[in-house]
Amino acid sequence: MTPKTSLANSILNLNQIIQPIIGEICHQIAFSYGDELQLHFGKMTAYNHPKLSHLRKGSWQLSTRATPWYLMLEKGVSWSSSMLVNNENAVELAKIQLQCLENTKLTNFVILANSNDMKLTLSFQGDLDYELILEPDLEDDSGLAYWELMMPNEQILTVGPGMFWECKSIHEPY
Repeated sequence: MTPKTSLANSILNLNQIIQPIIGEICHQIAFSYGDELQLHFGKMTAYNHPKLSHLRKGSWQLSTRATPWYLMLEKGVSWSSSMLVNNENAVELAKIQLQCLENTKLTNFVILANSNDMKLTLSFQGDLDYELILEPDLEDDSGLAYWELMMPNEQILTVGPGMFWECKSIHEPY
């Protein structure tokens, strides 16, 4: 099993691992079970399983788990996941707001962390410039990762819970 690494001592290593995704196109935005935001980048291919073969996935897949997010335009906040709380049409409303990121180029992917705060900022360039900012609740005691990045080299980068991360083969058991 791959040991988890503290963000405090390795933020440069972590940001180096994620650099290859920069320049990829975000082709698809979806919500999975539990209204988990997923972004698909890079080459789109069909799923291998016969029952899912009609669906497509990106060579890079970012899953945000239940991490709060903010969509920023050049001029300020456009939309926030907190606006969706207690709204029965939350996923549909979020898809409409996040649609602007589809078919845009990812220009930056940066994780910032200090002793009591962490955030992931994804910058996009399209008709306008956008930023999608993910800020996990560090007090969350669910034991779940804040976000996961599936990479084309069959590696998965997992950040959280807490101020820890790990990068391992998708074939390695949990």
